[in-house]
Amino acid sequence: MLSSPARAERMIRPPRHWKTASAEAVAAQIPRGATIAVGWLGDVLGNALEAAFLAQGAPRDLTIVYATTHGDGRTHGLNHLAHVGMVRRVIGGQWHPVPGLQALARTERIEAYSLPAGFIRHLFRDIAAGLPGHLSRGGLGTFADPRQGGGRLNQATREELVHVVRAAGQDALLMHSFPIDVALISVAFMEGSAAIAMTRDAMTIARAVQASGGLVIAQMDRVGTMEKLPPGQVVVPDTLVDVLVAADPRERTETTFSSPLAMPKGQRRLTH
Repeated sequence: MLSSPARAERMIRPPRHWKTASAEAVAAQIPRGATIAVGWLGDVLGNALEAAFLAQGAPRDLTIVYATTHGDGRTHGLNHLAHVGMVRRVIGGQWHPVPGLQALARTERIEAYSLPAGFIRHLFRDIAAGLPGHLSRGGLGTFADPRQGGGRLNQATREELVHVVRAAGQDALLMHSFPIDVALISVAFMEGSAAIAMTRDAMTIARAVQASGGLVIAQMDRVGTMEKLPPGQVVVPDTLVDVLVAADPRERTETTFSSPLAMPKGQRRLTH
């Protein structure tokens, strides 16, 4: 019996769920008043969003939600969105890398909340799970407690997002779930395969947005592919991404943090 000649194994890429788009095309897809969960915002998409607003006045009235963020404390990352009218509300876990948004909060131009990064991460997880909100005893008696301000950073921020409730006979903090329209996260590709990888936090954000019926926009945070999965990253299903924005070869990949800038007088500086 003759055996057939051996064939070299090769990866066969399945039909992909996501589609590629330019940063300019993606910027045009962001609706007015959208709630955006941000895991990572690179300069390519950040510049496109900023340029679209300055030229056309849209997207505008955005609500930005994030646990942690990157940036050099000047113009990168979420600082691209720091324009009057572009952002209406910010719910953030870290404020020191975003002096542009700090300035808007300081001058009462936006609603601004500072909540523990872990609290926001767990909220994303609970939204992804379809739960009505995040319940936690962590944060009681701190700046996140509504009896201590509820994370509100200025006078323009009036709505209480965090509430004190009784659970199993004890006080706890509750933040209700809300729909998220858009996710901005980063991804990378594994060399020699169709697999895409992202951080666990990015995966949770993407699942929260998909549970809300929203759009998951992924940006390549590095050029080329990865030979080895870095710590903290996981391979995820192809269906977790809707739109991919390719990185520029000059894209910034490092994560840097600036020293905290002064917040409004009487406000607590947060360094979660």
